[in-house]
Amino acid sequence: MKRHAQEPHTNDMPSRDDARGDHGLERDAPVTTPRYRSIYQALLDQIRRGAFPVGSLLPPEVVLGRQYGASRYTVREAIRILCEDGIVSRRAGVGTRVEATKSSTRFTQQISRLSDLFEYISHATLHVRTARMVRASASTAERLSCATGSAWLRIIAIKTLQQEATPVAHSEVYVHPDYSAVRSDVGKVKLPLSLLIERKFSQRILEVRQEFSATAITAETARELKVRTGSPGFVITRKYYGANEALMLVTITTFPYRKMKYSMSLQFA
Repeated sequence: MKRHAQEPHTNDMPSRDDARGDHGLERDAPVTTPRYRSIYQALLDQIRRGAFPVGSLLPPEVVLGRQYGASRYTVREAIRILCEDGIVSRRAGVGTRVEATKSSTRFTQQISRLSDLFEYISHATLHVRTARMVRASASTAERLSCATGSAWLRIIAIKTLQQEATPVAHSEVYVHPDYSAVRSDVGKVKLPLSLLIERKFSQRILEVRQEFSATAITAETARELKVRTGSPGFVITRKYYGANEALMLVTITTFPYRKMKYSMSLQFA
């Protein structure tokens, strides 16, 4: 289950003493909506009323923070959920643009820098199905640019987004044997696998190469994604390289076509 981002303590949060009755006995505290959720709903209502038409830009985070009396972190979390819903998009150097008035139920990626990729990954929750060492078959060896029979850590997992029960993606992951000890942390540490490898082994990922393709979703993957076998899917293959172009990690992520929209911003120098 995905955890909501924790809100910083503010004066309007009930103290522990406030949640107690007479004689210091604890009583049930009222259930309150997290601040970022309230801001998310307020912005969504304004967008639907036409205060921010499709194609227009939302005010900057600092302006929204003053308007709602909230920290920039809290405003950013509200906007992040709007992005996940497909209501708005973020573009470096442009701002937050209104894209729709209703949720598209798609997983939208907008990536213009390597740091954006890591930010996107951190917003998805990984549910590990299996994690074990395997020997690379001829086809897998070609995909990984390694010798046939080489040992790699293979991880099968699904990804979910906040408040969505149905998986949005299926991931097949291969970790270079030099970093296979990461298996003990997979699914336990709340970090993207790429960052987990960097921290655990003091290595840096310097380059990520991406490939995009279409596929007919196989029966095994379809069961995990709760879609029909053979239905169309969108596949992103990412290869993570360290020093001297050494391949550290490969992820093959399959999305049902209705659950994925990919956006990239390119700027001319």
